[in-house]
Amino acid sequence: MGKMALLVVLGLSVVVGIISFTINRSKSDLSENVSGFDKLTNVKNIAHTAVNMMLRRIDDRDTSVVNHLVVGKLDSAVLITKISKGVCSVSVALTNMYYPDTIDIRCRARYMDSTHYMKIRMRRQPVPFPSVNEALGLRVPDVKFTIKGTGAAKGFIDGRNHDVDGALTIRPDTNDKPGVGVLAGKDTTDVLIYADNINGTKDVVVDTALFDPRVYADEYINAADRVYTDATIAGTTTWGTKAAPEIIYCNGDVHISGTVTGWGILIVNGDLKITGRIDFHGLVVVYKETVIDVVEVLETGGGAIANVIGGMMMAGPAGSSFEMRGSQQTLYSKDALELAKYIGHLQWYTVLYWYE
Repeated sequence: MGKMALLVVLGLSVVVGIISFTINRSKSDLSENVSGFDKLTNVKNIAHTAVNMMLRRIDDRDTSVVNHLVVGKLDSAVLITKISKGVCSVSVALTNMYYPDTIDIRCRARYMDSTHYMKIRMRRQPVPFPSVNEALGLRVPDVKFTIKGTGAAKGFIDGRNHDVDGALTIRPDTNDKPGVGVLAGKDTTDVLIYADNINGTKDVVVDTALFDPRVYADEYINAADRVYTDATIAGTTTWGTKAAPEIIYCNGDVHISGTVTGWGILIVNGDLKITGRIDFHGLVVVYKETVIDVVEVLETGGGAIANVIGGMMMAGPAGSSFEMRGSQQTLYSKDALELAKYIGHLQWYTVLYWYE
């Protein structure tokens, strides 16, 4: 009887031990599963956050990014950052080094003992960008067009294609455009008075499909990198670079007395007076009543200089005036306009493939 009782006790002890072990193991497995899920969730969130952060910093030309994307260079943009007690490295490269519209992203995130990899290809596109079909497009009914100056100090508009630095491209070039575009046949009369100072496939054409730059002006103004209101710009000033173009907004009476080199989009709402020099590469948008006054210095026979390399568009109410005074050139450049499209603030992305 005693032996039987002992066996029963031992049996119960074994059963209780097995049950306890099973319960503890279940708790341990549950803890490991919860911990593993937490680590997996966190490491994925870190990777996704880092990719988003990288794209924003590239668009904002953030200095924490090593090697910003530059057309014609193989260098990848690289970011290594700490997020939520984890670390992540992201590299972005142009799929084709000669085109900025497609990028490849590689991402590696680590959180505790978990690692997550991502391989992404995205199409990088600008927000709607005006189609520039002439060196100067005047979307103004009954526009009052004037080119003032004497001799070499008189404005010149050229619709032939130029490179980003303003040099005429190899002839013939299928990218050549007319010099000036207007809305109606009657508007060509004032323009043709200055035919000697206009070049292109034609001096002036009627273009009823001229884009209205006012549609884009507010978006560009809201995204402006620099704003000048009734200001004087002296000394040597740089607005963006070829690799990092910017948006500049000149509001009211703005006077350039120094030397300005600019890349990107320039919005002019008012009068722009130039007694120094400006070389702007990209798109110039002017609206309402606008006078671009490049002051001549008659006593010395010299004067100020203004070069627009890319294209210019104007919009305004019927009868608005557009005046070019003094020595300035507007030279059409397909490549300079293409650079202006890819300003960081104006990009959106489409996923072509996404692997994790």
